[in-house]
Amino acid sequence: MIIDGHAHASGDFLTSQGIIHTLDKAKADKVVLVPGEVNRSTAMTFPNLARLFPRSNVTKLWNILIKMVMRITKTNRQFGEANEYVYGLIHKLPDRAIQFYLITDDNQDITHELESKYGDWGFKGVKIHQCWYRISIDSRIFDNTVKWAEKHDLPIFIHLESDEEVRRLIGYKRIHPQLKIIIGHLFGLEIFVKSETRLENTYFDISTYQVTSDYRVLKAIRNFGADKVILGSDTPYGKDNLRKNIDRVRNLPITQDEKSRILGLNLKELLGI
Repeated sequence: MIIDGHAHASGDFLTSQGIIHTLDKAKADKVVLVPGEVNRSTAMTFPNLARLFPRSNVTKLWNILIKMVMRITKTNRQFGEANEYVYGLIHKLPDRAIQFYLITDDNQDITHELESKYGDWGFKGVKIHQCWYRISIDSRIFDNTVKWAEKHDLPIFIHLESDEEVRRLIGYKRIHPQLKIIIGHLFGLEIFVKSETRLENTYFDISTYQVTSDYRVLKAIRNFGADKVILGSDTPYGKDNLRKNIDRVRNLPITQDEKSRILGLNLKELLGI
């Protein structure tokens, strides 16, 4: 089974027809969807920064650009409303698409919001994007979200903003070992490695293709095991990213069992699907 563990309901995945076409073209089975720009029907094109700086966390530069765009366009204020749009796609394609609910910083009573929407939609995980919304690891919103996710045994996918937030998360995880968390874009991988802490229930997403190098993907595998690494595309942020990342995993110098785990088995087990 091949599962795209991180994509936005935008670009190639904007419509149900697009989802089916894109998954079938890549020979993938399912996709995890979170909100994105619902007025974008095409993919964005980016330079392959990972190829130029294979040993660096180039997502740091990515984050600067994201925050700059958000300040100018205020596009992030549309994303929370797009949770319902994502649910509409999942409702049409229950066998191909999986919903993660995006948290915003608008509602301080996040527990009530999550409980209500979970009852209506039955999503499989929660997404936190620190470059879209000010949700620090030491915030009440984050802590309440974690407590809710632990109660329902659901994972949290987090796009971290800075090295400082990585260190805060490591400290938080030490006292919340049962929290299932997916680190987006291998952000802070080197800090996780240097912490010399074997964090339980911690997974690493290898999207986006243009910012996560083969070198850093292999580093994650060597230090944490292939059973803690998850495929993602980050569609529409990069053209044909799902196929490129699947091909990348298949060409890594690892065993076939490790490839199968990264391509879908890890997420299948994590989400209980």
